[in-house]
Amino acid sequence: MKKDGQISAMVERLRKLRAADSEERICDSVVRWIEDPLKPKTKEGKLRVNPILLLLVAMTLLATGTCVFFSLVQP
Repeated sequence: MKKDGQISAMVERLRKLRAADSEERICDSVVRWIEDPLKPKTKEGKLRVNPILLLLVAMTLLATGTCVFFSLVQP
């Protein structure tokens, strides 16, 4: 078994890690979630959106638009 000193040191490191995560802003988390994982920034420093997320949003808008169109148009 591990000694109590090692366990308490591990617990302390986990608490520090958790405290650092709680100080992170929500905006930073959202930007990291939507950015492209392979090339997150352009040469100018602008954000690149994840192409898969962009495709899903486009397909959702297309499906929603199609449903709205056909529900409003009466034959």
